[in-house]
Amino acid sequence: MTGIGRGKESFAGGYIRVEIKTFNHKFFELSYRLPENLQAFDEKIKKIIRARVKRGKVYLGVNYEKCTDNCLNIVVDEKRLKRYHKLLLNIKRKFNIADEITLAQLLSFPEVIIYKPQKENKALVWRATNSAFKKALVSLIKMRQREGYALYKDLVFRANNINRALKKIKTYIPHQKHKYERMLKSKLNNGLEKNVTRTEKLRTEIALFAKNSDVSEELTRLRSHVDNFKDMLKTNKETGKVLDFIAQEIHREINTVGAKSSDFKISKEVIYIKGETEKIREQVQNIE
Repeated sequence: MTGIGRGKESFAGGYIRVEIKTFNHKFFELSYRLPENLQAFDEKIKKIIRARVKRGKVYLGVNYEKCTDNCLNIVVDEKRLKRYHKLLLNIKRKFNIADEITLAQLLSFPEVIIYKPQKENKALVWRATNSAFKKALVSLIKMRQREGYALYKDLVFRANNINRALKKIKTYIPHQKHKYERMLKSKLNNGLEKNVTRTEKLRTEIALFAKNSDVSEELTRLRSHVDNFKDMLKTNKETGKVLDFIAQEIHREINTVGAKSSDFKISKEVIYIKGETEKIREQVQNIE
């Protein structure tokens, strides 16, 4: 299923910005490139993504920005400051200068104030990274759930369509038998069968036709598959692959029904069910 989620987390060392995009795909496929500072968390990040996204192409964008002034330790070099102060006092005494020595004068000398970057706290960086990823995943899952609900309604609609078509096929089966019986009687009445008595031949042909065209088992399995399909749609588990398998079974069974049936009305419903099944198979490729 498609979706996009974003998350951002600030911390003392800067901020982490995460963007996760997913697209329809039969399998799970993750593409990303982490900033150098976050490469140590590669396995942890993959584990977080894999726990929430089971299927689809996943594109991951991560931006790590270090802070500037807020990440600097401002330190006064007291030894250097004392040396500058002593030097100024000596100058005052030597040249009999009455001016006072000020703090501004002392601080203006080179390297009295030193700016030292803070050492990166790996634990702090990971907490921020983890939080940013979880925020992005929450918004991603919400979007995917909205699409999933739309898919759910569509799949239930098509499953109900298949059930209605199966009921029609069941009502057409007796008509198919009677139609074949009338056709045989017509052939026999026209003298096409002269070596066997009319009644015996008719019974044999009808029994053979009934045996070869009996689809009661297939219809029972089909109804069971459709009911199972609808039940699986209601679960909160990972069902995409199971739904795909059930759809394949529906397609296989309806093919058998079509092969055994010669009635036009049954063939028409078989074609309709095949069309709905193909649409279902396309849709379930996108479901986790």
